[in-house]
Amino acid sequence: MLPWSGKNIYFIGFMASGKSSIGKSFAKFLGWPFHDTDDLVEKRAGRSISEIFAQDGEEAFRQLETAVLKELAEQKNCVVALGGGAVMRDENWRYLRNSGVTISLTAPVEVLADRIGRNDARPLMAQLSHAERVRKIQEMLARRQPYYDRADFHFESSAERSASEFVHHIYATLLEKL
Repeated sequence: MLPWSGKNIYFIGFMASGKSSIGKSFAKFLGWPFHDTDDLVEKRAGRSISEIFAQDGEEAFRQLETAVLKELAEQKNCVVALGGGAVMRDENWRYLRNSGVTISLTAPVEVLADRIGRNDARPLMAQLSHAERVRKIQEMLARRQPYYDRADFHFESSAERSASEFVHHIYATLLEKL
């Protein structure tokens, strides 16, 4: 039995840090279901995150995100990728702490800016130049980093490892330390 059986594994971190892609790979490796809170919010709202932000504002999105996280916290043996700002609510941290293990993924600001630049569907970064994205990421990270630092484990995602190698590294680290 794995030391984290009966708990969820939560991937947190800034947008484009690899939470969804690594989370999916980790879930597949474990044979567990994978959930992305952003996808679940969109499904529940029947709209994209960009539309929710534009029509109802960020706070409405955050409330939906918390409701989704609360439901996921009631499940067991799932891998969950959270939106980058989900960790800024204390209520969300209660759900995370009470139901699972948190893994923070990081990447250098320039790498994040490049990754984000490939996807114009991110409402907080849409229509920004590369330099503007870098500045915005630095500002947002300054506010969010203390929350990411609360995670049980921290890993840097980079192109130096394949997703498979990264998943095996995370797995071995969890086995060793839990």
